[in-house]
Amino acid sequence: MPSRRRSGKNAPILSHEFVITNHGDIVSCVCMVFMIGLMFQATAKVATVFIAPQHNLTRTINGTEDLPTTYTNGPKDFCTIFFYSMAWIVVHAIVQEYIWDKVSRKLRLSKTKNSKFNDSGTLLPFYFFFAAWGADIIVKEGFISNISKLWEGYPHNEMSFTLKFYFILQISFWVHCFPELYFTRAKREEIFPKVQLYIEYLIFIWAAYMLNFTHVSLCCLVVHFAVEGLYHGMRMLHIGGKEDVARSLFWVWTVLFAIARFTIIALIVMTFWYGLPRLDNAGLNVDLGNFNSPPIGKEIDLICFPFLN
Repeated sequence: MPSRRRSGKNAPILSHEFVITNHGDIVSCVCMVFMIGLMFQATAKVATVFIAPQHNLTRTINGTEDLPTTYTNGPKDFCTIFFYSMAWIVVHAIVQEYIWDKVSRKLRLSKTKNSKFNDSGTLLPFYFFFAAWGADIIVKEGFISNISKLWEGYPHNEMSFTLKFYFILQISFWVHCFPELYFTRAKREEIFPKVQLYIEYLIFIWAAYMLNFTHVSLCCLVVHFAVEGLYHGMRMLHIGGKEDVARSLFWVWTVLFAIARFTIIALIVMTFWYGLPRLDNAGLNVDLGNFNSPPIGKEIDLICFPFLN
């Protein structure tokens, strides 16, 4: 991946300017080391821990027929999150280099507008991608046809490959946002609100993943991401000078925002106030991954609160 062009002399190797300018290439080389490790028997096991989702469970029926492989959470997930956080840095650099930098140069934006444009440009494809992918998982898992699956069968400590990978990529994305503050030379006044946003997402998604509330959190995230993606698309149009289109989308977004917040509240109330308390296994059992207790439910409500503002 070519680095961004800079005028003047080349920066000294390992200097801040060199790392910032070439961070996409540097991180992509590190990712390639792990991928090449899959090709050799001596290193394949180690590389697999970083690249493939871990903690899989395989069962058989009468010792012959294999059931679909499911996955749980565990300590090896940190390795996978580390690798895909680096992968997100590479993806971010490519999208920024080949799309948003070219668009912003044509628009001739000021530094302030360019910063806002790039922020929305980072989040727009992410929100829409995960909203679409999450919606596909919801349909395949049958949550729409049977909404009681959001709480029935809890604890949901066994996940399909796609569901586990969805959450791994989610967590990895928000982790990669922290070093991006350095790579994008974020201003001091911009750092705190961005860090606050990243931490809120990480707490919500990580808590849902570790406490086995993946079903209801998936539905909430899809609704939230769809509306947020529309907002950032509208914001980019406004910054790019398409005020009329942005103004029309603003009214659509206002209505959808209210509907989305009502939907998220309804999902939370149905799951944590109605569905889970009615289960026979209501109570705290950490060994079984069961966190179906009133104190945990209240903590989840508090964690969800920032997404309702």
